Amino acid sequence: MKIAILGPPGSGKGTHTFRIAEKYDLKHIVVGDAVKQEIRKGTELGKIMFEYTNQGKFVPVEIVMQLLKEQVEDLRGYNGFIIDTAPINMEQYYAMKNITLDVVISLNINNFDVVRERILKRLICPNCKHVTSIDEAPDRICGNCGSQLEKRYDDNIETINIRINRYKNETVPVLENYRNQGILIDINAENSKEVVFEEICTKLDDFFQKKSLN
Repeated sequence: MKIAILGPPGSGKGTHTFRIAEKYDLKHIVVGDAVKQEIRKGTELGKIMFEYTNQGKFVPVEIVMQLLKEQVEDLRGYNGFIIDTAPINMEQYYAMKNITLDVVISLNINNFDVVRERILKRLICPNCKHVTSIDEAPDRICGNCGSQLEKRYDDNIETINIRINRYKNETVPVLENYRNQGILIDINAENSKEVVFEEICTKLDDFFQKKSLN
């Protein structure tokens, strides 16, 4: 299984990517985390990326995609991979042409007020990265590891609106390209987490069953 998952902010990408990876025994790849890990390891590629980040610059997309290619090629012990939030624009889309994807999951939200409400209520565990909300954890204690939950520094209405507009203008064209390739799975992400995850698994199983018959 070679999967990517995309969606607007607050659509549940992180939550569902983790659960999909666990269910299907896939390597969970978060591009930003992979960059940070490479820098911490002090590899040659990590040193190059550090020079950019240390100067407050974006790492060039071709360098990030080189790292991503290395990540998807090292699948020892896994049945495949799932990439969280890439490619997010057409530049990344073209740079990822050498990475084969079987299917792309699109977490769709039509009412962006839902996105705003979810993000403003969102809480994240700094220890185990569990994502929840003030509604689910009013005591702000992580149900997984007992750590104190935190809000992301950029979970404010101004930044949310910028990210929504970026998704509409930059990521939606990417989704349309995958739709034209016949590998896009649309998911209604406005439902509850359990309903969304069930729909994802049902459609993934159906997709790969049909693929195996062709």
